[in-house]
Amino acid sequence: MPQLDLSSYISQAFWLLLSFCMLWLLLSTFVVPKLADTIEQRKRKIDEYLQKAETLNTQAQKSLEKYHTTLDLAEKQAQAEILHGKEELKAYLHKAESDLSAELNQKIADNEFMLATQKANTLQNIEVMAQDLAYQITQKLGFVNISRQDIADTAQKEKVNG
Repeated sequence: MPQLDLSSYISQAFWLLLSFCMLWLLLSTFVVPKLADTIEQRKRKIDEYLQKAETLNTQAQKSLEKYHTTLDLAEKQAQAEILHGKEELKAYLHKAESDLSAELNQKIADNEFMLATQKANTLQNIEVMAQDLAYQITQKLGFVNISRQDIADTAQKEKVNG
């Protein structure tokens, strides 16, 4: 076997070193720098993406906080408007109740006045009819000398004494 021949060891070692040096020189000059550059570019891109992601995350957090703040403010405003509406409704109902009560009291007073007037008129009519009836009865009983004015005067005296 020619590989085990001692006389070829030196030439094999020379070509091995030469091939190794050439390969090393080729790799260190062309391949490794391109790989290092590609890795560096990839690392920069990843860092940029991470930085953009952090920026977007910060913006999203700020937007979320603003959303919650706006939502809380809207809820507080809604509660305030509801409370204001309730107060307005209570005031309106109280005013309507007062107006209705005043109107009813006025109608009651008007009706009481009307009833009192009708009662007075009715009593006056009853008194006139009673005097007329008393006059007719006295006439039928034969007391022709009694006049209507005598009956009215007697009724007036009874009212004052009675």
